Amino acid sequence: MNIIIEKKILYDPVTKLAPISEKRSTMPILSNLFISFGKEKSYIYANDLDIIAVAYLDFHCEEDVNILINGRRFYEILREMNEEAIEMELIENTLKIKQKNTEYILSIQDPNDFPDMTDIEETNEVKLDGDILLELIDKVSFATSKDETRYLLTGMYLEGKDNTVVAVGTDGFRMALLTRETEGMYDFEGIVVPQKTLQELKRIIDEKDKVNLFIGENNIKFSTGKIMLISKLLEGKFPDFRNVLPDKNKNIASIDKKLFLKGLKKISAIVDKYELVNLSMYNNIMELKAESDIGSAKELIEIDYDGKDISMNFNINYLMEMATHTYTETIIVKAPDSPGATIFTEKDDESYKNIIMPVKL
Repeated sequence: MNIIIEKKILYDPVTKLAPISEKRSTMPILSNLFISFGKEKSYIYANDLDIIAVAYLDFHCEEDVNILINGRRFYEILREMNEEAIEMELIENTLKIKQKNTEYILSIQDPNDFPDMTDIEETNEVKLDGDILLELIDKVSFATSKDETRYLLTGMYLEGKDNTVVAVGTDGFRMALLTRETEGMYDFEGIVVPQKTLQELKRIIDEKDKVNLFIGENNIKFSTGKIMLISKLLEGKFPDFRNVLPDKNKNIASIDKKLFLKGLKKISAIVDKYELVNLSMYNNIMELKAESDIGSAKELIEIDYDGKDISMNFNINYLMEMATHTYTETIIVKAPDSPGATIFTEKDDESYKNIIMPVKL
């Protein structure tokens, strides 16, 4: 049977799903995409055992046809084709892909060998705008742990209550916390979404999407109507983050984000990624300085400051990542009198907080 379909109908969903199919080298069958053309619905399906993703196609076929094809190869072929209709034909264990003067004949596998597509019951629905979900991921997920032995901290905590959603990421030495109001939020207890799932969501969700979340006992589904992603959740009790929020930081500084980032980048020229920078504040000045085997560096930045003279040492990468993920032009710093947990927030929006612990020498 011949199938004629516009390239754009296939290319966008294949672009989003092909990376999922690349990540399970221990099971070669999972490097494929399952493509189903049908009378009632057509879709593309990827599965790496941790994540299931399905993209629905605006296409109908006279007969039901299933194809199992290498995801990366299929993506690369589509990428190089013109923006015109593509003709596909199944010939025994091969798929012929043709467009004008271009023709490919690819080996394919038995679709029956691919894992079945599982789903979760659509109860406990939570609605989120795509831009809010992407903001939660961008502003919080960077602070999660990279240490796989701290399993639960490698994911992002999500909680819904009283028409607000709370996202938290921490590695035990820093924490990013963001609260956003959203209408019609269904209350749900805290869950922890794996980092890998968060990164896939960043690729496949658009800001304009309306995203429905369905939370199961140990998994979660994100659905926009055009695309669906099901992921396992991380199991365990997330740390009580509310009890560690500082409430006595009385030394307040206001600093231009661009100048702060530029100063940190200058200092980073002589230190490694995770080495320390000394941050001091006094007389409307923030002083950044560091030493290493190759020398020393110092940067002075004018700030608005109301507080005592203070000096603390921070992981320079933590400060740079915090500033990078702050959206406002001004960063507010709230520091204690003696070295301790320091709060960094956006100007006029304290719903986003970064709490960073200094390093004692």
